[in-house]
Order: sequence, then structure tokens, then C-alpha cells
Amino acid sequence: MNQRLIALVWTLSLACTMLYAQTDFEQAKKYVVDGDFIQARAAILRAVAKEPSNEDVLQIAATIYFELEQADTALLYAKRAFAEDDDNPAIVRLYAKALSLNGKPDEASTRMRALLKKDNSVESYSALVDALVAADSSKAASLVAAQAREKYPKSPTPYLALGNIYFNSKPIPVYELARSNYEEAIKLDPTLVEAHFNLAQCYWKLANRESDRDLSNELFTRSLQSWADVTRLEPNNARAWFEQGKILYLGKRYKDAAGALVRYRALRPLGTGQDIASWYLGSAFYELNACDSARTHLNDAAARIDSVKSKASLYMARCTFRTKQWKEAAAQFATANAAGILEPSDVWYYGTSLVLTGDTTKAIEQMTKAASLDPKQCQLMFRFALLLQGKNQNALSTDIFKRRLAHCSDSLDGRILLFIGNNFFADSLVDSADAYYKMALAKEPGNCFFQLRSAEVLLVRGDVAGARTLLESIATSCQAGAETNRKQAEQALIKLCALDLQDKAWKNCISHAKSVLAVNEKNPFAWLYLGIGLQGDGNKAEACKAFKKVLEIDAANKFAKDNLSTLGC
Repeated sequence: MNQRLIALVWTLSLACTMLYAQTDFEQAKKYVVDGDFIQARAAILRAVAKEPSNEDVLQIAATIYFELEQADTALLYAKRAFAEDDDNPAIVRLYAKALSLNGKPDEASTRMRALLKKDNSVESYSALVDALVAADSSKAASLVAAQAREKYPKSPTPYLALGNIYFNSKPIPVYELARSNYEEAIKLDPTLVEAHFNLAQCYWKLANRESDRDLSNELFTRSLQSWADVTRLEPNNARAWFEQGKILYLGKRYKDAAGALVRYRALRPLGTGQDIASWYLGSAFYELNACDSARTHLNDAAARIDSVKSKASLYMARCTFRTKQWKEAAAQFATANAAGILEPSDVWYYGTSLVLTGDTTKAIEQMTKAASLDPKQCQLMFRFALLLQGKNQNALSTDIFKRRLAHCSDSLDGRILLFIGNNFFADSLVDSADAYYKMALAKEPGNCFFQLRSAEVLLVRGDVAGARTLLESIATSCQAGAETNRKQAEQALIKLCALDLQDKAWKNCISHAKSVLAVNEKNPFAWLYLGIGLQGDGNKAEACKAFKKVLEIDAANKFAKDNLSTLGC
């Protein structure tokens, strides 16, 4: 083994030995300095188990739980430390802070007043101010802060305390004065993290209160800059990442919000810190359509915060709908629907999800409700009416189509009038069908398909002559148009062939069939009618050829087979 490798192994061995030799308490303190409070908590719990009466250990334990935002546990350790040494100023201040955060600010104020008689340090003044602010004793807090500023003019702490008084002033906070005091504290000590932290919050409050959009945006930007100062000074300041993420989320900067909140969750895993962080983070991912990431954090939030359970289901429903995960979307919408929180557009999406998962019956139930709640969803109204038409629910289809016409006017109007006519036609209400076909033609006079439907009405009414005239017109006028029109011309000629067959007008049938084949030689109906016309006209050989041509295109065509058999081809 060479000398450099030996030296490296020796160094690593020594480092491991030193780490092992550290007490749990020393390790906890090191983790606190590094900002790793999760590891610090594990180490301090071991230390407390070994030294349950050590005031220094208990003091660090309380500090760690403050950072993890578990104030009730912090109070337990602070109280135990206070019981061990009620003369230690640092411990008394820690205990007072714990009392205030757990809803006992009056007791905290009493403890701090007693301490201040023995220890009039600037830290004790500040701790008393915080306790008085928590107790809504703003006048007393202002007096103590003024005394501290007079006694310690070069310390940033009194200015920080004054800022807190103005920030928490009731009934109306005075954010401008809070800001000026925080800024003064930062001038005296640019590294004072708490001042930067509070200033960031102050800018955010000012931005929300400002009616001028440009000024509000500027204050919002300053707030973010102050949060950046906090994370620059303390990269592992979890609360700063949370507050920054929250502000970015509320400001609809979802990508940046997710970045900050992911960092927060890394520092404060689930079960520590703010539960609401999971909601903000999941919601940010939802807004970014990152459904897999959103699911994890929304589920976490729903498991811990009862008030967001239903909303989490709704967000996941929308998210999975956008990403076309229809089955999950339908299930999530069902949960949100049971809670009664679906918006009208959500009811449409719920119905659509059900359609795409095959539950048409329930889909129709939801979409009928949606059509009443939000009839201005033009595309969805159109699709729903078509769905109903396909399910032979013609009356309801007509109702939806009519409501669509009432709330939306666009290029689909003519087709909708036609579809309403088709609904009436299917229900044998020919006069109503005819009225709507005429309205459709008034919208689009040159529409060959619309004209064909009018011809169908004439046929049902027995007006064969009128139907022939209209069909001849369609066959002539639509031949030279677009492909869709040419297809309608074919249909018109095929219908004429059928009428020719009824009248035994064989030569006309042959002529009409040949007109179709001139533009579409693969139309099996045209070959079939050609064969029938030729057969009726006595041209057996050519008829056989026509019927055989039908079978080349449609091998299962029974009429062609039967006729070939009859002719003995």
C-alpha cells in the first residue's frame, strides 16, 4: 500500500473515531449549527434519554422542536429546563417563548418581568416585548421597546422588537412603521436573519394591501428579495422556504413555488413543520399538470388536514382529466361530487370521464345536470346532444340542441337544426322534421346533405314526383362540388335508382347507376342497381357482369348472389 493511500485511510479512520467519540448532545449541537434539525432531533432524543435532567440538553431539545414548529413539544422541554434552572436567563427566555406560542402569553410576560429585574440585557427586553405583543399589550410592549432602544442604541434588537409591535398592532397593523424598524435593524446588523425574515413578511402584507398594481408588484418583488436574503444567510432556514413558496403560490408563480416548497419538504419531512405545505405543493404541481407529483402531496395534505380532503379529490380529478386518465378522473370526480363541491364545468368533465370509461347511463345523468348549470359550454353541449341522439333519446337530444342554439351561435347552427329535424324524423314527426330541415337550409342553402333530408320528407309524405325533382337537382348541382357534396350526389342518384326500380323504369335505373359509376366505380349499390336495371331490360349477360362486380366489392352481398343464381350466370 503506497504512502498516500495509507495516509488517506488513517485520516478517514480518525474522522470516524472522532465522530463516534462525540456525545449525542454534541452531535445534536453540530446538526443545529448545520441547520439539519431532523438529524438533530434524533440525536437530542438519545441525549435526553441518557441525561434527562441536564438543563443544557433540555434547552437544545426545546430549541430543536421550535425549529420543527412543534411548539407543544418545545414547551415540554423548556418547562423541564426551567424546572432545573429558573435563574438561567437564556432558559427563562426560552420558556417564555414556549408559553407564548402555546397560548399562555400572560404567564410568559410575568416570567419575563421577573427576569428583567435580575437581567436587563437587550435579549430579555426583546423577549418581554414579544410576550407582551402576544398578550395584546401593545402599549406596555412599546414602552419596554423604547426603554431597550434608549439603553442599547447601537443594538438592532430593540428595532426588531419595535417592528414586531407595529406588525402585530391591533386592530390595524402599521406595516409602514414595522418596515422602517426592520430596515433600521438590518442597517445595524445586515446578518440578522430574523429582521430579514420579518421584513419579507411585512413587504408581502403591504403588497396585498396596495391597490396600485405596479406598486403592489414592486412590494411583492421586494418580499421575494428579502426571502432570498434569508436563504442566503441561512440556506437551511425551512420557514423561509415555506413562506417564500406560499407567497409564490398565492402569486400564481407555480413553478417557482414548487421549487421552494420542495426544498421546504426536504428540510421538514412529512410529520414536521407546516402540514399546509403539502397542500400548497400539491396544488402547485396540479396547476403545472404534474399529476404524479401532485397526487403524492395532495394525498399527504388530505390525510392530515380534514378541510382539504374534498378539494384534493377535485384537484386530482381535474388533473387526471387533463392528462386523459379517464378512470381515475371519474373516481376522483365522484368523491368530490359526493362532497357537493363540483363547479358547473367540473360536472361536464365528470360526465365526459364517465362516457370515456363506458358508463353512459351515469354520464347522461351528470351531463343533463351540467347542461342546466352551464349551458354555455358550446362544444360539450353539442357532443352531449349527439350522444343522446346515438342512444335514441331524441326528445332530450332535441332539448339540449335547442338550449345550445339559445346560448351559442356559430358555424354549427345549420347542422344543429338538421339534427333536431333528424330527431323528429326518427320519432315519425315528419312535419316538425320538415320545418327544421327548412330552417337548416335557410342557414346553408347550398348544403347538399340538407337537401337530401328534405327529399326524404317528400318520400315519406308520398310526394314521389317532388322527391324526384329535388333528387335530380341534387345529382346535378352537387356533382361538381367538394368531395362531401359529390357523395351526396351519389346518394341522390342511388335513391333515384330505387324509385326507378319501383316504377320499373329500367333504362332510367341503368342511366342513374352509370352516372354514379362514372365518378365512383367502387360503389356496390350502383353496380347492384345497374344489374337489376339490365336484368329488367332483358340484357342478361351484362346484368351478370354487374352482379359479379358487386361481389368483387362486397363478397357477402345476398342480393347479388340471389340474382346471379336466378339468372344462372
